[in-house]
Amino acid sequence: MDHEIIEEILSCSSLPSLPAVALRVVELTSNVDVKLPELATTIQNDQGLASKVLRTVNSSFYGLPTRCASINKALVLLGLGPVKSLALSFSLIGSIGDQDDGFDYQTYWRRGLYTAVAAKVIADHLKLAVADEAFLAGLLQDIGVVAMHRALGFRYAEVVEASGGDHRQLVKAELSALEVQHPEIGAMLAQRWKFPDELIMPVRYHERPTAAPQGHHEIVRLIGLGNMAHDAMTDADPGPALRKLYQRADQWFGIKSDAMQALVKKIAEGAKDMSSLLHLDTGSHVDAESIVRAAEQQLVGMANSPASGANTQTLDNLLVDSKQYDPLTGAVGRVGFDSALRKAYDLSNKSNEPLTLVQVSVEGLQKASVQVGTAASDETVNACIVLLRKHFAALGGVICKLGPELFAVVLYGANARSSQKAAEEFRMSFEKATMSWPLAQGSVRIALGVGSHEPGTPTVQPDLQHLVIAAVNALKASRTAQTGTRAAA
Repeated sequence: MDHEIIEEILSCSSLPSLPAVALRVVELTSNVDVKLPELATTIQNDQGLASKVLRTVNSSFYGLPTRCASINKALVLLGLGPVKSLALSFSLIGSIGDQDDGFDYQTYWRRGLYTAVAAKVIADHLKLAVADEAFLAGLLQDIGVVAMHRALGFRYAEVVEASGGDHRQLVKAELSALEVQHPEIGAMLAQRWKFPDELIMPVRYHERPTAAPQGHHEIVRLIGLGNMAHDAMTDADPGPALRKLYQRADQWFGIKSDAMQALVKKIAEGAKDMSSLLHLDTGSHVDAESIVRAAEQQLVGMANSPASGANTQTLDNLLVDSKQYDPLTGAVGRVGFDSALRKAYDLSNKSNEPLTLVQVSVEGLQKASVQVGTAASDETVNACIVLLRKHFAALGGVICKLGPELFAVVLYGANARSSQKAAEEFRMSFEKATMSWPLAQGSVRIALGVGSHEPGTPTVQPDLQHLVIAAVNALKASRTAQTGTRAAA
């Protein structure tokens, strides 16, 4: 770390600085025994700030049953967290401003706002106590970028240009050129303003959420998900960011893909509303419905490998030909399945990551459809695909339709144990969902077979054919027993 550059940045006279009322709010709220009337009076002494806070808390984003005419009433109805967060948010926005100095404030605020809204929406969904702090941390996360721009001028502009406009590459370019990164600078500013650790830590670790110290994982990971949501809603190709968002939401907080899909819509709508309420120029906003449709499409072929390890790879972009997809369900067809399985097997051997194949058969579907009709049959097939996506998306499963009754899931990076668990959960969900359907009536049931390939493990036939045969044999055993999943090595 270059201490001379750090000193140059932190001593710059044009750095953002919080107004006195914001500093007083921080001081008061740092006391666990803070007196709410004193805090209300402090905010109301700045009439401009008070009116902005009241306008925002009375918006649909906060959904209060009655309107608040005073900060004191807002504190009673909403509590300390939201009012404090909004007061500091407006102060932060005012301190940064929108100068004509060559900095891309629109992109800056778009990233901050989408992250802030997403972090709060997800935290509210999980009923976490840090929702309002997460909102403020999202807005605050990249304050170090503004500081470095204002202090270093053209030197920092060259660093930004070297990143190619990709924020995910910015910290690498900063470290290479300046030996200091904007998360550290931002954390130093937050410390200067005497912000609590619950805000300092997300600023310091927002680019690497898994490195956050014990006790701060929750809020830092909320900001991490917020950044992924921002990328999914602003990237020209939202696919990789959406897949990563779905995977990390499940991995970190147990949010399944269908729940996260609903939250994506709420985030898009909330970002549009808050942009207007906070008077931020964040450019054009994506249509919430189109984001949800894109999210559903991206569930097909979700194929992220585990996030760590030197040899980590993914199955991204294996399936680019639309002819490889089944027109009824959007699942990968037979040709795409063969291609994905072969490429996944090659990746598995190169990276020493496991590969698992799950074979799924909807027993009795064709026979029952003759009696009930093809419409009911199609409904059952689509339900099968939706539930397969729900239970295997977080594991990186490529969902395939191989025939009228036969389906498969290719799981690169997932071992047999986790795949078997997901398979059993899928079977139970399917039986529960279709219990009252015309095609159910005890005549349509799920049979499952799981085969796995562990590179480096001695097998009789250590090849792709062995994997397929293992899954098929397990499927046959399941058909015979009709008692659930049977595993094969």
